[in-house]
Amino acid sequence: MAQTQGAPLSRGKEVIIIRDRKAVFERRAETGRNPLNEPIYQWQPIGTSWAAVEEVGEGEVAAKGVEGAVAAIRVLVLDTPQARSITLADRLRILGQTWDLVGRGPHSTRRGIYAFVGARYDASDGAP
Repeated sequence: MAQTQGAPLSRGKEVIIIRDRKAVFERRAETGRNPLNEPIYQWQPIGTSWAAVEEVGEGEVAAKGVEGAVAAIRVLVLDTPQARSITLADRLRILGQTWDLVGRGPHSTRRGIYAFVGARYDASDGAP
């Protein structure tokens, strides 16, 4: 059966991802020197993207090695060169909070989607 022009192709039970949150990725950058000529670092935005947010299950939290985390989320963005340039040394601001990146890579089942796992730590725990 031929598809008419503009008709969507059915791919079975594909789940639609709604990217309705704005994610801001930040990187530590040297912004100057103090009187002792030591570098001063601050977090600078390196890019923004529309993202979908999913909760991370208990089993995945243990597998990722973020057991001391107060909360963990998975953030899904389009697979772009900008998304691929984000490293685990960077951080993420989304949902009004700042998250340390603890995992990244192409989504295992969704083509064209790049996934990040972010974790928040209790300030008294001494985050990694």
